[in-house]
Amino acid sequence: QCTRETSPPSARRAATALLVLLWLLVVVFVAEYLYLNVISLLGATLTDFHVYHEALGHAVRGETIYDLGSGMPFLYPPFYLIVLWPLGWLSEPTAMTVWLHLQSAFLVISLLALLAVFRPLDLWFAAWAIILFTGFSPVMLNSLYGQTNLLYLAILAVFILAYCKSIGKPAKGRYWEIIAALALSVAVSIRILPLALLVLVAVQRRYRMVLWTVGFVAVEALAAGALVGFAAERDYFTSYVFRLRGLENMREISLLALGEKLVSPRVAAILFVAAVGAAVAVFFALVMVPARRQASSPALHVAFVIISMVLFAPLLEYHHYTILLAPYALVLGELRRRQRLSLTSALPVFLSWAIVAGANQLSYYGYGAIAFAALGGAALIWVYCVWLIVRNGAAPPGRPGESHLPGSLTEKELEPSSPVGEESH
Repeated sequence: QCTRETSPPSARRAATALLVLLWLLVVVFVAEYLYLNVISLLGATLTDFHVYHEALGHAVRGETIYDLGSGMPFLYPPFYLIVLWPLGWLSEPTAMTVWLHLQSAFLVISLLALLAVFRPLDLWFAAWAIILFTGFSPVMLNSLYGQTNLLYLAILAVFILAYCKSIGKPAKGRYWEIIAALALSVAVSIRILPLALLVLVAVQRRYRMVLWTVGFVAVEALAAGALVGFAAERDYFTSYVFRLRGLENMREISLLALGEKLVSPRVAAILFVAAVGAAVAVFFALVMVPARRQASSPALHVAFVIISMVLFAPLLEYHHYTILLAPYALVLGELRRRQRLSLTSALPVFLSWAIVAGANQLSYYGYGAIAFAALGGAALIWVYCVWLIVRNGAAPPGRPGESHLPGSLTEKELEPSSPVGEESH
């Protein structure tokens, strides 16, 4: 039997008081950004979707789609226009209406896919995930502008589900592997950052999935080149994408942007590279090592990479924080799987969520120092994710005479009947 040391009553009361205060802080953040969001939505128009629809028209007519001189330039890779191609047949007001309704569909698809990673479904886990999804300020701002991040989140959620289901399932694993590769390739083709997930797949020795993904990306690149011209596609990845930083209409919330506000650009770049290097070292020294020793959750590995994509992206606007919903749900799901989902264990998730939401909403009213608090929220869930992975592999669970470490798996949880994606790879 595992034992747990008991704390004196005074220590327990102090811990309870601190927990209550921290949850009140979450409530204050949430109330703040919800109030501001109601004000923001009055008279809203889908300004970013207007740019997408206009670029799609330029592509159809064979005109230039990339122009940094315009007031609102199109910023995404050419393949994104193929994704939006059906909306190009509609008038802009009709396309905007359809796109706005699709935002809700993308959000529901994302939620269902992430809930399906863990089975059987737990009602408390589902309820908490729904709260996370429906009250997150970046989601609301994404809908306000008609941005692409909910589509992006849905694609990542499908990848996560298929990736976890493909592990340790020889009968149907191949089909899930192809679905995961297709979803990942689309995510890479509309945003470059998911290449980090491809690195994770390669490190996990899922070489067949890597080949499928690279093949799909090649086909998507050919299709995009046929639409906008291969010269325009080449120029985007070799020149245009590197000139996006510093655009006047962008409210950038990244470590690199924060560093440039505090020190010279050269020093900021050095510090940023050092931070990325430290994150890579953490990945190999802490995140992946437990996976080789013990049946750790692949969902947590994906969560770590997605949080890193947000925290260490060199160019990131505030509404891009939408994809943090995926790691939030995955961390809650892993806590539920370990039978440790409680107000205490979920606090870092909701505190990170509230900080990011509040900072994002306030950044809507102007680009100020408060916006960078979102980086602190992302850093909080990043550290918590690493802690869960490390504690999972800290010691063999259930060793006689030792306490059951928080976040470690029991032998029962390591049996083949574990939830989806928990099999040893």
